[in-house]
Amino acid sequence: MSVAIQTSDLNKVYESAFGGQDVHALRDLNLTVQGGEIFAYLGPNGSGKTTTIKMLLGLIFPTSGGIEILGSKDITSARVKRNIGYLPEGAYYPDFLRGEEILRYYGQLYGLRGAELSRRIDAVLQTVGMTHARKRLLRGYSKGMRQRIGIAQALISDPQILIFDEPTTGLDPIARKEIRDIMANLRDQGKTLLISSHELLEVELISNRVGILFEGVLRVQGTISELLTNREMVIEAEGANAQSLAALLGRGIATEDQIGNRVRLRVAEGMNSYEALELCKSHGLTLSGVHPRRETLEELFVRVVGAAEAERRLAS
Repeated sequence: MSVAIQTSDLNKVYESAFGGQDVHALRDLNLTVQGGEIFAYLGPNGSGKTTTIKMLLGLIFPTSGGIEILGSKDITSARVKRNIGYLPEGAYYPDFLRGEEILRYYGQLYGLRGAELSRRIDAVLQTVGMTHARKRLLRGYSKGMRQRIGIAQALISDPQILIFDEPTTGLDPIARKEIRDIMANLRDQGKTLLISSHELLEVELISNRVGILFEGVLRVQGTISELLTNREMVIEAEGANAQSLAALLGRGIATEDQIGNRVRLRVAEGMNSYEALELCKSHGLTLSGVHPRRETLEELFVRVVGAAEAERRLAS
């Protein structure tokens, strides 16, 4: 598998005016995105994700370090630019235009004309399921339809790399599922997707690899299976009360959910399963189910960012 995006010791410092403190937005970023994968680029607001994307797009330039895209270090070349499609967060398109007019405009920016442009418009509309709405004014589009036409404009030049910033934020569950399916299908067609998102459940469902950024530092990077290694046991039981749950918490068994006297308990990794079950029974709980549970991407995110914040506090 070839490398689509590679950064080497990438740094970006925003110099402050009037003698203020400089902002080190990225620190020695070594990011690798393989061809034909969905890479989720995650981090809290202000962590450096947007700065990274702007540098990949050639909108701003690094203070030091290098970027290589599709084997080229000249990321401002026409070949590289043509092979990157971008969907910004909260993209705005004039609502007095029709869907196909938006695509014609963006296609012409890429130098497409005539029959080739018409063919590409037909193809991308079919890819995102918007053929039926091609002649409808954008003011009549739902938010999900606007997002799909945004993906269509990112695809108009048939790029190898797609960069999507918050592609499912603010959408209803059906629209999120539709966008998720489109992204997975694009990956299956051989496209490379770099997704920046706060919708961690959506990311976990479709991503091959993940990177978590905090204060300009890439804290972790790897496949979903490599990173989500923590395993826990979940116990479902009845007959719980405040006293029994407090006692169990003191022994390492936490309450994950509770409805009346019915509870779902989370047993910390490493705790003996037999001991956990016996503890529950000794505190008057009637067991109704036991099953293993893998750490979620959201839990990994909170754990990684929490550790980074604690490390910063200790250093200050």
